[in-house]
Amino acid sequence: LKCNGELSKINSKVGLVTADELAYAGYAYNIGNTTTYLQENATDTYWWSLSPNDFGGGSARVWFVYGSNGSFSYIDVIFTNGVRPSISLKSTTNVTGDGTSSSPYIISM
Repeated sequence: LKCNGELSKINSKVGLVTADELAYAGYAYNIGNTTTYLQENATDTYWWSLSPNDFGGGSARVWFVYGSNGSFSYIDVIFTNGVRPSISLKSTTNVTGDGTSSSPYIISM
């Protein structure tokens, strides 16, 4: 993260995207979708959401996205997956750019 041209550390709260936010972004259960804004720079890594799915057969399950094809499903938490952190912004925050690597978001208060 760069602030005022300098590499910076975020001191505010950072979390994981939730399953409802993934659905709002365009993901649907067991259907691949590579056209969401979250798919840019995605790799073959599975990445966790913050949302639990259920507990069964002695194992907890959490919603995840399979990075390369955008499949949205759930998996046992015994597996090693990646994370894609997210931050929430106030509605009064000024944001420019379109979020792509060639035109990244620029956030100012």
